Amino acid sequence: MAENSSADEEKKQQVKKLTSEMVHYHYCSNKIQKVIDFLEPPFLWIGTGEQEYSSELTHTVEVFSEFTGHIPPCEVFDEEYDVICLAEHVYICTGKMWISTHPSTGMSLRVHQRITTVWKQSDEGFRCHHIHISNPYSEMEPSDVGFPEKMGKFSREYLQKQIDLQKKLIAEQTEQLKKLSFEDSLTGLFNRNKFTMLVNSEPVETAQTEPLGVAYFDLNGLKEVNDRFGHKAGDNFIIRVAKHIKKHFPQEGFRIGGDEFLIICREGTEQDFYHKIDLLSQDMTLDNISSAKGISWRSENCNLQEQFDEADQRMYEDKKNYYTSTEHDRRQYRTSDYH
Repeated sequence: MAENSSADEEKKQQVKKLTSEMVHYHYCSNKIQKVIDFLEPPFLWIGTGEQEYSSELTHTVEVFSEFTGHIPPCEVFDEEYDVICLAEHVYICTGKMWISTHPSTGMSLRVHQRITTVWKQSDEGFRCHHIHISNPYSEMEPSDVGFPEKMGKFSREYLQKQIDLQKKLIAEQTEQLKKLSFEDSLTGLFNRNKFTMLVNSEPVETAQTEPLGVAYFDLNGLKEVNDRFGHKAGDNFIIRVAKHIKKHFPQEGFRIGGDEFLIICREGTEQDFYHKIDLLSQDMTLDNISSAKGISWRSENCNLQEQFDEADQRMYEDKKNYYTSTEHDRRQYRTSDYH
């Protein structure tokens, strides 16, 4: 009895091996004739497509022959098979495995495939009389030959869309990070990083047709506002300044320090530039905001670093005059301006 059991188990293992070989011949090496060589009448075949059904071996061989050259190279993995003996010398094998296309195929497809085979042992060895292939996803299209190619192409298209979407999101995030690296988070103005980048990237001299105006503002009394009313009031004070700058110079304003603001203007005439600076100063004065300022304008031999230094020097002279004045020795602040 033990010998019979051992022999039966050996035959079951052989049926598993033969079924696996058929799968690999079909999907991996596309050696369809090797698959056909296993078949013996009477024969029944059921494929994954609705139209893939045959009860005659000759017709099945004709259909299988059409598979040659049409099955994209695949990899088979996680195979699992079970075999039972239905009658003397007759075995049924069921199996499941994962099948994925090779990247070179232009398809990104992985399917969970299932197979059932029926084998009968004869003097010539085991011969296959039935094959049933199925998968739990979707039926094959009528134009598919031996493999769900359209599903693979759709999977590839979907994957490509997802890749394109991720690239778009990454580009948007990169742009946002770039913006944050050049933007002052409190005011929305450009920050010192942006100013430094402009200085480092600018040639020594700019063409005569590209005038440059630089205005440097340093707020008077921000420390006193923070000390008397708190840093929230100080932040509101700074935000008010930025609002006025944006009104007159929407894309030219910088906050390069806690209470230091810069305007870099490359458009218009000298008269236009000074006029807009005057309007900005008037608005700030009406809003009870005092600042020292320095201005540099050139219509030729323009240089951002040099003109920044010029404006900086003139701003400090203005600030010195402000604080040496008896009137502004200690400025009186209205509580209503900071709450």
